[in-house]
Amino acid sequence: MKENQENQLKLQISIGTSYDPITHSILLPNDDSHPYFINTPHFTGRICVRIKDFKGITPADTRRIESSSYFEGNKDKYSIQVQGRFKGNNWTADDIIFGNDFDKKLNLPFGSSVGLKVLQYIDPGLQADIYSDKPWAYSPLVYTMNRINLYEEPDIKDDDWLPLWPSSYGERIEENVICPHEDVAFNDVSKRKKHFGEEKNRKKFHIKDNQIWNFDFFNPYMDFNDITVMLPGFKLGILQFWDGQPVRYVCKTRDCSVVFFVIVFQLVTKEEKNDNTITTSKSKDIINGSKRNDIGEGSSKHPDIINFTPKTGARWASIKSPTSFFPFTKNRNEISLSPSPMSLSPSVSNDHRFNMVPEQDADEDDN
Repeated sequence: MKENQENQLKLQISIGTSYDPITHSILLPNDDSHPYFINTPHFTGRICVRIKDFKGITPADTRRIESSSYFEGNKDKYSIQVQGRFKGNNWTADDIIFGNDFDKKLNLPFGSSVGLKVLQYIDPGLQADIYSDKPWAYSPLVYTMNRINLYEEPDIKDDDWLPLWPSSYGERIEENVICPHEDVAFNDVSKRKKHFGEEKNRKKFHIKDNQIWNFDFFNPYMDFNDITVMLPGFKLGILQFWDGQPVRYVCKTRDCSVVFFVIVFQLVTKEEKNDNTITTSKSKDIINGSKRNDIGEGSSKHPDIINFTPKTGARWASIKSPTSFFPFTKNRNEISLSPSPMSLSPSVSNDHRFNMVPEQDADEDDN
């Protein structure tokens, strides 16, 4: 891809309460003290998306915030942090899922299943169909989050009430799950995952509207600035393999009857006209016109890709899990890691069940 073509592409993040783009607003990343507020009959919450060294599109009349103190002392490249209350008292922890889905079939080459196998070894809760006409993958929210801080609040003042936002200066939340009425108390990630890795335990945990959920989803693998994935031993440039689809992070019920929130990561073009920034949808045309191969040298011959074994998975797990990648493809002579989207497509039945092995890793910090 020519350099000027690359420079035209900018990351834009939008957020809404449904799949319909008309309900979405462009988000200002790294705005620690002003998280986006959502209030629906099913969910009241605040959401902050952080991108390290952000260089993308911002809402009108706002200035770009390039980074956050959140990223100091760790290797993470992005974060989706949420504080909220699930309202209605109708669900269990098994009913609420988090992840990604896609509107169109992914053009995945031979070998893509290897990447999915790696990801499912690292995240045993991950269920996926990356070959369907509308690819999807998902995990139970209570299992897949890197950090959860959850407690019961005895006095809910109003329907839209929330306590103070805990991260106005980029503070990272600490793992701490205390729900006496559900007989649950954890301050360790691995113990929480071990417990909620069992379907019967998720189904026993009832979601109540007086529970204050703080959760954080992050990893050091996806770099949204140069559109690359950092994996053990090599760096993959994936822009020229992208088909123009946005990446959606979705929180919803397993039966798809309720969507709590949707966050969309989209590459768009940026054009300057009369000093006003506008976004257009030409990004796919730019990418299709590209001929340059950005793939990292040696990735297709990496021994972990050619000969995947449980020992390989353990080695990858030891450096923590990439839980979501942009989709990309390569030719049949090369190997490709599939995406790790994690959400249930509306076309999928409700009969999916989890057969999960608890994670062995005791700490998911990427420091």
